[in-house]
Amino acid sequence: TVNSGGSLNMGTASMLGTGTFTLASGANLSIGSAAGIVFDPSDASGNIQVSNTRSFSTGANYTYDGATAQATGTGLPATVNNLTINNTGPATVTLSANIAVAGALNIQAGTFDANAKTVTVTGLSTVSGGTYLASTATQTFNGGLTVSGGTFTGSSGTVTVTTVTLSSGTLTAPSASGAFNLTGTWSNNGGTFTHNSGTVTFNANGAQTIGGSAATAFNNL
Repeated sequence: TVNSGGSLNMGTASMLGTGTFTLASGANLSIGSAAGIVFDPSDASGNIQVSNTRSFSTGANYTYDGATAQATGTGLPATVNNLTINNTGPATVTLSANIAVAGALNIQAGTFDANAKTVTVTGLSTVSGGTYLASTATQTFNGGLTVSGGTFTGSSGTVTVTTVTLSSGTLTAPSASGAFNLTGTWSNNGGTFTHNSGTVTFNANGAQTIGGSAATAFNNL
């Protein structure tokens, strides 16, 4: 059992045996396996391979920090507390199923491929390094999206966000077949915005602002 406040950094090692594995709420797990974490105890892949119950809490924090391509795996709960992508290859971490992040989403290194899965984040989403590939499913950032050194790439899906802060790095909007909906402020302080021939829709009920120290060239607004 990894208790609340505890951390387990697996690297590429495998935890074997006939016992159980429990990751408690508030605990931290760093995952380096190409297969991520797998829920089925009969499946001998991923970092956790015990043959009895494998329990991964929705209140725990998960970091993918391998050096080769990774899948998040079936063991990653549908809801997590914080999720961090820090693949040092850098290589791609592919989302295996729809996910809700109750806390923060951090993309630090490597490529996070949403893989036609929905992503819903309650806290702040930050792309400080690496790349976020939004893919074709809806990406919802209720705590705002900050691009501060990495790359966020929209596709043909919908991106819905409260506030956008662009300080460095690159933010590419979804294409004309997608949608970019903003309910708060837009602030560009030096990053690169690529409109991708798409439309950014400001759709709050109240006043919204476009600001920052750098100009933003939209396609359709």
